[in-house]
Amino acid sequence: MSKTDIAAWIGAVTGTLVLIWDVYKWMQTGPKVKVSAAPNMVAYGSAVTILGNKENIMVEVTNTGDGKTTITHLVGFFYTSRLRKWLHRKPDRTMFVPDPGSGQLPHLIHSGERWIGAMDQSADLIKMSNECWCAFKTTQPCALNFTQAF
Repeated sequence: MSKTDIAAWIGAVTGTLVLIWDVYKWMQTGPKVKVSAAPNMVAYGSAVTILGNKENIMVEVTNTGDGKTTITHLVGFFYTSRLRKWLHRKPDRTMFVPDPGSGQLPHLIHSGERWIGAMDQSADLIKMSNECWCAFKTTQPCALNFTQAF
C-alpha cells in the first residue's frame, strides 16, 4: 500500500466521521418537547375559579431542546396495548381538548420553559384509562413525546 493509498483511506474515514457527527448534531438541535400528565388533581386557591372544585388532569409540556416552538393544541390517544402505540397504529379512541383550563393555546414555548394546562377528569375518561393505555400529544413542528397518564 502506497502513501497515497494511506492518505486516501485517512481522508475517507475522516470525512465519513465528520458527516456522521454533523447528522448527529442536526438531529439534536431544535425544540424537544416532553409531555406529562397527572390525574386526580384538585384546584386550590385562586385556581378554583378557573378549574372549579372537581378532579382534573394536569398536563405539563416542557421544552428541553435548544429552540423555541409553538404548542397549538392538546390531543389524547387511547390504545388497547403499548405495542399498538409503539408500532404507530391508529388509536382506538381519540379526544381533543379545546380549552385546556388555565393554559392558553396557541402558546410559544422557548427553550427551558414549560406550559401547564388542565382538563376535566370525567367518568368516561377514567373508564377509558382503566381499559386502555393513554397518551397525550401536543402538535408542534418538531419532536413529539408521549407519556402514560394513568
